[in-house]
Amino acid sequence: MGATSVVLQPWQETIQAVGSLSASQGIVIKPETSGRITAIYFQSGENVKAGDPLLQLNPAMLQAKLDAAKAQTDLSAADYARASTLYKQKVFAKADMDKVLASYRANQAQQAQAQAALDQTLIRAPFSGRIGLRLVNQGDYIDPSKAIANLDAIDPLRVDFKIPGTDASKVTVGTTVIIHSDAYPKQTFLASVYAVDSQIDADTRSLGVRASLSNSKQQLLPGAFVNVSLQVAQPQSLTTVPETAVNNDETGSYVYRIIDHKAVKTPVTVAFQRDGKIALSTGLKEGEQIISVGGFKVLDKAPVIVGG
Repeated sequence: MGATSVVLQPWQETIQAVGSLSASQGIVIKPETSGRITAIYFQSGENVKAGDPLLQLNPAMLQAKLDAAKAQTDLSAADYARASTLYKQKVFAKADMDKVLASYRANQAQQAQAQAALDQTLIRAPFSGRIGLRLVNQGDYIDPSKAIANLDAIDPLRVDFKIPGTDASKVTVGTTVIIHSDAYPKQTFLASVYAVDSQIDADTRSLGVRASLSNSKQQLLPGAFVNVSLQVAQPQSLTTVPETAVNNDETGSYVYRIIDHKAVKTPVTVAFQRDGKIALSTGLKEGEQIISVGGFKVLDKAPVIVGG
């Protein structure tokens, strides 16, 4: 049987969870048109910026179509200019003028369509991020079903996790989230809650929470699991005892205080438990002597002899 003194220690109420990391944006890059790859402008695993060229498909045929469309537009533009002059001189009918204008506008639309088709042969990064492993080679013929590479925006990362529904009122937008990763056991990462789900899951009785995690050094990657801790209240000083000192029966939790060499059964209220210690909100005072080990062998008011 062992004994110890009740101590006063600071305690911070926390919520523990397991979270998963995901990119703030992520896509599989695919072409919008079919063609043979004539140039690749990126390396696997590198960072790219929005608008950077990634891959070129053979533009020759579509360039020829654009050139033809431009020529037709130029011709119809000249026709329209001549018709406008004649119309102002009242030697050209209104109906004929409308036909010339319609032809000019139709050719402009065809030129714009040809330009858009040509633009699709140069594939650009839609947003800044880190590109994954290249899945194609120069000379490959690809179509819109072919994946070229993944692109993920990983700074910041999203952290998704769930908390008990009973803790819903304790987490709001702006709550600080402490992140620990097995990949970096000596480091602590900080995130901030920016979204809380609109309802509690009826099956798990849990609430989804999403936080934003700065990842400028790109140490963490999407798909990883992390340990999440939320500090949801101000630190408070509570009487603290070893967890082996607290016993339970049908009446609740209790400890044995040592008063005049006798064991006195004392009801307590457990507030928190962590790392082999229990914080109590009621029942004991700092400095009181208690039985720390072997209390289950003791009867209330029985003499006690404390030994090793």
